Amino acid sequence: MGTLHPALGKALRGGPHEASLAIERFLKASKKPVLIEPGQDPFAILPEGFVLTMRPSALTIECWDEKRNLTRRVTRVRLERPGRLELEVEHFGGAAGTLTLVDLDRTIHREAARRGARLKYRERFRQSLHRQFPDWRLVELSTEQDLHHSLSPVYPRALLRRGRTAIAAIGVVEDSPFPEQALSFGLIWLDYLRRREPKLALEALAIFVPAGKENHLCHRVRFLDPQAARYLVFVHDGASFEQQVDPLDYTNLDTKLAPGGSGRRKHREPSPGQPEALLEARIRSDIESLDATLHTQPVYGQVTEFAGGDRGIIDLLAADRDGRLAVIELKVDQDIHLPLQALDYWMRVQWHLERGEIAERGYFTGIALRIDPPRLLLVAPALEFHPSNETVLGFFHPNIPVERVGLGIQWRQELKVMFRAPGKTNSGT
Repeated sequence: MGTLHPALGKALRGGPHEASLAIERFLKASKKPVLIEPGQDPFAILPEGFVLTMRPSALTIECWDEKRNLTRRVTRVRLERPGRLELEVEHFGGAAGTLTLVDLDRTIHREAARRGARLKYRERFRQSLHRQFPDWRLVELSTEQDLHHSLSPVYPRALLRRGRTAIAAIGVVEDSPFPEQALSFGLIWLDYLRRREPKLALEALAIFVPAGKENHLCHRVRFLDPQAARYLVFVHDGASFEQQVDPLDYTNLDTKLAPGGSGRRKHREPSPGQPEALLEARIRSDIESLDATLHTQPVYGQVTEFAGGDRGIIDLLAADRDGRLAVIELKVDQDIHLPLQALDYWMRVQWHLERGEIAERGYFTGIALRIDPPRLLLVAPALEFHPSNETVLGFFHPNIPVERVGLGIQWRQELKVMFRAPGKTNSGT
């Protein structure tokens, strides 16, 4: 593939000649080879866009496509593994660097390409922060994973400081399939920094999201507590443009309420491989054990089209004996995003309730519904609430009456509540 000029003389272990042989071995064994330089998009290695040139004392690698070209002097091999080759290189001018060749045909190496894209956006994110906060000092910028503190490598995060005042920031790369999920990690990052840096006044969370993908996130931000933090939302084009937007301008929810009859999920006997469906069946059959104030009938499932997708969460809607709606979210396994996914459903039920559409569509016939904000019950086995759920709930607006309900481990046989806890036990500070 490409042109290879063999070197003359004895190969030096770890030198340019051995690097050329390693590259040749890699290319022969690879089906979807790409070249990755930190901070840049991957280059697909194609015969018409890749050349190795070997001279007695130097190996040069060249790669190009329709928009870019790259030329580096290879000094030695850092790591050679099946489907992966790491090279030490010199930029023209003498600066040292690295190049990584990976075979995307191997599933294990696809993450390397994704990591390369994240590193590229991290540098763009750095530039965005400098442009939007020119008077602030960028103290920290990271894409490293921190499982202990539930910090994701997918979204670059930063700490900005001016005197004793600080801002937490998080960014979303252009092709992110779920940009709204950055809000969970952003709130976790803000809370973590407040605990780590008690002498700083961390007043705000800045979120940078691709233009055109901010709607879902902004709807969520509207229901956060303004006393817990300021939430600054910026839209960006991934390169050189950002603009701050006001989440309060995003008030038109994309939601549709099904007629009362069709809003009830069809009852089917759940299989053992459907734990959420099993839990739903237990709740429906014994809802008073969950909350004695709730009417046993009717109980509706997935009443809005938005909530009808595959979210991994079961959505139920009930009413208590005072006529107040109760949104019940069921989850069997730990999920960082449970609070905000539950908020998605809650805000849509609230939207239709405020407009009188719940009763108009035939829901809860014979029950006088109150217009108070619905209760929000997050129900899961007691040991299966993710540790960060309470942190995220701490940022919810106080007008959202949210409660965590932990069930006993034997919930399949007996529905027993082990604890009830208010979702908002602090104000995010």
